[in-house]
Amino acid sequence: MESKMNRIVTILAVFLFALSATASPLTPKQKQDVINKINAATSGLRTMSCTFTQTKYLSLLSDKMVSEGRMCYSRPNRLRWEYNSPYQYLFIFNGTKVYVGNKSRKDVIDTESNIMFKEVARIMMGTVTGTALSGSSDFSIDVTDGGNLWLVSLVPKKKDMRKMFSKIVLSFVKTDRMISEINIYEKNKDRTNIKLKNIKINGVVNETLFAIPK
Repeated sequence: MESKMNRIVTILAVFLFALSATASPLTPKQKQDVINKINAATSGLRTMSCTFTQTKYLSLLSDKMVSEGRMCYSRPNRLRWEYNSPYQYLFIFNGTKVYVGNKSRKDVIDTESNIMFKEVARIMMGTVTGTALSGSSDFSIDVTDGGNLWLVSLVPKKKDMRKMFSKIVLSFVKTDRMISEINIYEKNKDRTNIKLKNIKINGVVNETLFAIPK
């Protein structure tokens, strides 16, 4: 079970970048106004699909690892996160089960009997869609102005989550208030940058994408 959790944590730790040095602080009222605007935008989010490019930086190495894939989300609790290059790996959460696997190995976890997996999947969805800003019980939230972006830092409150990462930074484009990058700082100082591209909101998403493979 521990190895399965490590694979889920690796997927969760797939998000990350550094805050811009030019980010400007906001007043408490300005921060709340930004959060309200983003929450209003994400409240109408029914489906979301996009491609992504992931660059992972390892603290002990000068090299970096780049991979690409696709993401699909369907409200309220279905997520598909799929790596296509340079390797194939698939994560599916359909509300009751989590699937992680590739060509050589597949694991299915019942989230009703494993609360930790359910929490990880829920935070992944909240991070991808930006709805995590509504979960004040999960995170302490801070907002800075990054020019054409709002940068929202989420610091986990729960002990189990703090073991996995120290902070998530979400970048929202001011014009449409939608997320463009998802950033996570890991406890071991590794970091990963995920850029979301070709984002489509509230389009038709084939529900079979969230079926657990057999």
